Amino acid sequence: MTTELHSLTDIHALEHLARTRGLDALEAALDEALARVSEDARVTLEGGPTVSPRTLRMIRSVLALDAEFLRAHPEALFQCLFNRLRWFDAPDAEGHFGPTENAPWNEPDAHLYALAEHWRRQRDARGASPWLEALRPLRGNLGGSEQRFRGHEAQVLCAAFSPSGERLATGSWDDEENLRIWDVATGECTQVLQGHECEILDVAWSPDGKRLATGSRDHDMRLWDATTGELLHELTGQEGRVTSVAFSPNGRLVAAGNLGWMVRLVEVASGEVLKQLEGHAQSVLSVAFHPSGRFLASGSSDETARIWDVETGAEVARIEAQRAVSSLGFSPDGAWLAVTADEGIALVETKGWTRVRTVGGEDPYSQVAWIGNEKLGLLAYDRVVMLDAASGEILHSRPQESDGHERQVAFHPDGKRFAVTAADGVVRMNDIASEAPPAPHPELDQVGELWASPEAGLAGLSASIFAFILDGRGQVRQMRPDPYPAPGQRWVASPDGKVLAYPANQYEEEGTRALVVLLDVETLTPLRTLSVEQAPSEDGERPEPDARPIAFSADGTLIAAIVEEGAVRLWRVADGTLLHTLRGHEEPISVLSFTPDGAYVVSGSASSSRLLLHDTKSGAVVVDTTALLEPVVSYAAAARAPRICVGRDSGELELFDLATGSRRLVQVTGAVVGVDLSADGTLAAACCDDSVVRVVDTRTGAILHELPHPALPFRVAFGDGVLITKANDVHGRFFSLSTGALLSEIPGHVEPDEAVQQEDWVVLGEDENVLAIHRKQDATPRIFFHDAMEQAYILRGGVVVGRGRGEKNALYLLRIHG
Repeated sequence: MTTELHSLTDIHALEHLARTRGLDALEAALDEALARVSEDARVTLEGGPTVSPRTLRMIRSVLALDAEFLRAHPEALFQCLFNRLRWFDAPDAEGHFGPTENAPWNEPDAHLYALAEHWRRQRDARGASPWLEALRPLRGNLGGSEQRFRGHEAQVLCAAFSPSGERLATGSWDDEENLRIWDVATGECTQVLQGHECEILDVAWSPDGKRLATGSRDHDMRLWDATTGELLHELTGQEGRVTSVAFSPNGRLVAAGNLGWMVRLVEVASGEVLKQLEGHAQSVLSVAFHPSGRFLASGSSDETARIWDVETGAEVARIEAQRAVSSLGFSPDGAWLAVTADEGIALVETKGWTRVRTVGGEDPYSQVAWIGNEKLGLLAYDRVVMLDAASGEILHSRPQESDGHERQVAFHPDGKRFAVTAADGVVRMNDIASEAPPAPHPELDQVGELWASPEAGLAGLSASIFAFILDGRGQVRQMRPDPYPAPGQRWVASPDGKVLAYPANQYEEEGTRALVVLLDVETLTPLRTLSVEQAPSEDGERPEPDARPIAFSADGTLIAAIVEEGAVRLWRVADGTLLHTLRGHEEPISVLSFTPDGAYVVSGSASSSRLLLHDTKSGAVVVDTTALLEPVVSYAAAARAPRICVGRDSGELELFDLATGSRRLVQVTGAVVGVDLSADGTLAAACCDDSVVRVVDTRTGAILHELPHPALPFRVAFGDGVLITKANDVHGRFFSLSTGALLSEIPGHVEPDEAVQQEDWVVLGEDENVLAIHRKQDATPRIFFHDAMEQAYILRGGVVVGRGRGEKNALYLLRIHG
């Protein structure tokens, strides 16, 4: 038996089994071994840790987490195992998480990180294939019972289990198809319903599980056939958002509460409104039927719960809650009503509608549900709680880290499991008695837009009042910028990676002054602040530019920035001396760069399609022309020659020789939406809106090749003997420069500039596809990663910085090996 324990913790044996027989066979071998090996069995690996059946279970858990990816890419087995196990119980993992009870790294048998490092040494000794090392923990509840329901593209706002517990219905913020039904056993989405035009705020099942009711921000309540997905009835034009829906116990009625202070009772069969219950003084937030069907309870932001006679529509009782009643519910035997109150949960005896006691302590709860007649399930800001309704004793309290957005919990009919909605579009189901995994620091778990200067080896993000700087060594440093960065604007690093620049604002009596702050990268302390005196506008205000681009010259000695609408300021980096104010634009400037030799500042206004080049020494305008500048900038400069080109919507490709001042106009077919120049400036490529890329000899104006595409190409780059394009069909294409022949097609988001300039470059997969890493100008991927990512950059030094797509907004920090 210990032989199996030894062989199934040997990385070479695991890789061989996955490669030759597949993932299913590997999983089966682990399951069979776990059934036979005694729990007391232990094996000490030569040069490695002591392993046990628990080790096999954790390996099996990794395979379950990454099963879909590993079936397609069994060669990535070590990568998945290492990255999951290395961070599970390593002592240095603690710094990536908030305060955690029963942390894996504090357990006496913590050994998985040591096993992962043991495997690394084994593979390195044999000569390992390329792989990606995670430099911080990956998302995923390793070893836990968590089940995830993935499919929504936006925040999930509500969830409800069917009466049998076999299905789960969820509603989201998606623009369409925002109502889904899931198989609870498999986690698969079995139905996608069209849903509402706006986000769905609540969903409820009929008692027989055949119907669904939904309420939405579009002031509608809808009834659905839960089997076919057919829309049965629609109650439109209510006074406000429909916040809560509930079926009567016999399934004949639906109650719908809205922000217009109203509750309606609707007949399920006909969709007709039978009664309107008026009386609340503010928005209705929750509704629930008494098990007898005689009464309906409604909760409101007027801090009351009201009881209505369903037959007559009369208000029969009112319960004061001292806070908005966001949730309420009757016990299955009908003896009690639970109401979210000012401190905990108010329990109301339904015989006389008397508030008897409060349970749950002083914490506010946003949701309450009965679990049988004796227990209550509660949702608090940062945890899910189960307590004894009679004594108030907390039976289970499972941490559930807040993502900062509104969410909802649904308790499974078995009384053991719950599902929580989230802003990342994923619904997570857990056992309430299970231990919660360590919670990551939220600033680095829900990241917004990343910025990067790959050639400088730097990237970063802003979160709350902090900024995080990431570098090519894989380090993450936190700082508190002062002054605070202007929202939504990118940071830029000097090419040598020694200086960071970011746009900021200074608030004065005369208005807002736009600044550029320069930071020393080594210390993350300010070097200097760049600004200018700005004259107020006619109304006495200082208008703040909408776009605040910043650019460094290639040698890092000059910096250009927009701090005033319509003008570019040029400073010397070393001492902050203002060298020139470059004017000429009448519309907002959205494009800013230097030519590769640093001799000219390039500025463009997308709204006016105007492009200017200013001489950096004299400040004089040397080129004043028009170009298409949105959605893609149709401008390019040769890397080793003083030549530029622009494309226009008139079908013109204009070529400039900056040394001689000469120009050449080439007429092509259709608008030129993207351009590039070869390094020596002798060739130009024009992406035309007839879906053809045309290669032009800049010396003669002759068209050398016409390269057809199945969709609009909009980015292009010259490489060594190849031309690489990106088109609207989310494919990259490689063409031979000598013959014009199509060499290869790559599915996914390809950035042609990166493919020809970087030693390694990334392809972001479309939809649920994975991320791939390629060598320079190589169309064949060499490494894959399980998340496609919304953004990914490879920094100088071989570190990949990315923002997750499957794991929405997760921060990835990965090192390329091999």
